Amino acid sequence: MSDHSESATFAADSAADVHDRISDAVFALDEGLRLSYFNERAADAFRDPESELLGTRAWEQALDPAFRRACERAIETTEPVTLETLSRPFGGWIDVRVYPSESGVSVYCRETDREEAAGGEGAELRKRERALRRAYEIVADPERTFREQVDDLLATVSDVIGTDYATLSRVHEGAGEYVFEHVFAPNEADLEAGKTVPLEATNCERVVDTERTLVLGDVQTDAPELADRAGNAEWGIACYLGTPVFVDSEVYGSFCFYDTEAHPESFSEWDRTFVELLGNWVSYELERRRRERELEESNDRLEGFAYAVSHDLQEPLRMVTSYLGLIEGRYGDRLDEDGEEFLAYAVDGAERMREMIDGLLTYSRIETRGDPLEPVELDEVLEDVLEDVHLQLEEHDAAITTESLPRVRGDREQLRQLFQNLLSNAVAYSGDEPPRIDVRAERRDGEWVVSVSDEGIGIDPEDQERIFEVFQRLHGPEEHEGTGLGLAICERIVDRHGGEISVDSEPGEGTTFSFPLPPAEE
Repeated sequence: MSDHSESATFAADSAADVHDRISDAVFALDEGLRLSYFNERAADAFRDPESELLGTRAWEQALDPAFRRACERAIETTEPVTLETLSRPFGGWIDVRVYPSESGVSVYCRETDREEAAGGEGAELRKRERALRRAYEIVADPERTFREQVDDLLATVSDVIGTDYATLSRVHEGAGEYVFEHVFAPNEADLEAGKTVPLEATNCERVVDTERTLVLGDVQTDAPELADRAGNAEWGIACYLGTPVFVDSEVYGSFCFYDTEAHPESFSEWDRTFVELLGNWVSYELERRRRERELEESNDRLEGFAYAVSHDLQEPLRMVTSYLGLIEGRYGDRLDEDGEEFLAYAVDGAERMREMIDGLLTYSRIETRGDPLEPVELDEVLEDVLEDVHLQLEEHDAAITTESLPRVRGDREQLRQLFQNLLSNAVAYSGDEPPRIDVRAERRDGEWVVSVSDEGIGIDPEDQERIFEVFQRLHGPEEHEGTGLGLAICERIVDRHGGEISVDSEPGEGTTFSFPLPPAEE
């Protein structure tokens, strides 16, 4: 062996000896986040008797998913990352520092709870403050999936209120069953997500029936009538704190925490409030996710309907139009004045039907066929629109004034459609005078609010809500052209961009349509 190799081996062995002598856990991960080194303290937390640690991801049993994201961020940015997380094998809360290296990351874990082991009111307040901060970080983290958020919350609450078990469970009333959807429990416990038990065997049945939080510091003392239930007698549940979870005003299940030993000081009012607060968040998220699924299903059905309509009606419509053209070409000179008028009505009706079908197809695809939202120069979008409608503007001697428009985050083609519909609408309802249209934008509450104003005939306040409904028209086709879909499409485009279009108008005094758009990232 060369002197250089001997020196390198000695240096590595010396570093390992130093790391083994410190009380903090130190370990290293390769680019695949597999363990490539660990000291004795880390081995205590990671040890799995059924496998060798090196080359494994044993840390996944000791650290929550936030640690994995921290490692990935450190590797990607080549910058150190710090976080505070909860770890049962480490004995509570730990400060984690992740340092990028050429081959992966190096990690240092310090157990913060040791500094507060002496207890005291100040230590308890700091523990609660940390739990609240941690809960906020979890629910506000856009990178966490809902499953990761719930799992992390169960671990956080269990630590702060002092229980070993926590679940989010769902009631399957038709079968009288209780389904464990998310579980936090010791590794040796025979409890995992997906397991089903009779509802009547659990304390959660009372939570579901009463729709209220149940607090039992000692099941035997506080609720002896529940002590013989299988969940308490067979599983050894001695204390329980659970709150109902609601979706659409119906009990979905429970967010609950329990242990095999009675709670030494019962659960405090703060414990109860903390659980109820996070249970409310879980209810909100479940309801929001259900509504999103329903909206997606509705959009899918709408697009399917529009697709079927476009295919089922377009062909016969083309046939009708073709035959009307043949009749006009072959027999036009034989028709009297009434016949020519009837034929013109038929041709016009077929054309309006085609426009309505095209509009309905556009409306149905706004959510599902749009491009990703990205930085867009509104000045360029408006310039393109003005080129598209310049013939209509010249025909009506329309004048458009505009200030410099901002850079926003949006779907360029849909924003183009939005401006085109609003400008065409302003021209169509300008009255007897040449259209005068103004387009401008102002920064308001962190958004760009764009307005399109005209000096036209205006809209009665009683009609201002229904103008955005599909196929709703305030005037007949003999007065104004249109399909009754233009403003409905505008509303849906603005909604997809996270805003709500509004109208300000009085009859005879013109109309202003306003809508917010998110600013492009600086």
